[in-house]
Amino acid sequence: MKKKELLDLKDQKIFKNYLNGTKKIFQDKVFHFKQSCKKNRYLKKYIFSVDSHIFYFSDYQDNKRLFNNSPLYYIRKNSDLSKFKKLKSGYYDPKIFLDLHGFTRLQAKIELGHLMQFCKFKKIDCINIIYGQGKNILKNQVPIWLSKHPNVVAFHKSPKSLGNTGAVLVLTDF
Repeated sequence: MKKKELLDLKDQKIFKNYLNGTKKIFQDKVFHFKQSCKKNRYLKKYIFSVDSHIFYFSDYQDNKRLFNNSPLYYIRKNSDLSKFKKLKSGYYDPKIFLDLHGFTRLQAKIELGHLMQFCKFKKIDCINIIYGQGKNILKNQVPIWLSKHPNVVAFHKSPKSLGNTGAVLVLTDF
């Protein structure tokens, strides 16, 4: 509209009466910006790799009979027994800690998948997973999940200084 074509007073009154009782709206539009393809590819690759680690943490009841009520240790078949003895004696120091207090089973699975991916990326060989005592849901489930993962060589309950029976030391072969 050009400045010369402004509304006259009669039309302005009609317009104001027509808009009487309306409120000014606020900007609620969301502007989406295209991410770079390189970043998007990296994100998809990372999500895929985390999902591939979570795949090993299934909830099938088959492996529960491999352990007693509270599994304290595990050694992968055909692995070196001396590594397990070193883990048990405290030779390995954990490079990273994961605290699962207050997590649900699903959240714990996702965090374990992230942890395994991180350990693979950083080549970490010893980790400490703290799940606490509580109702023993994660205490019974986490060792079963760890025993299914192909990169877990062995695990044993942590010493008193690292969590005792509420935690587990895990030895990986990344």
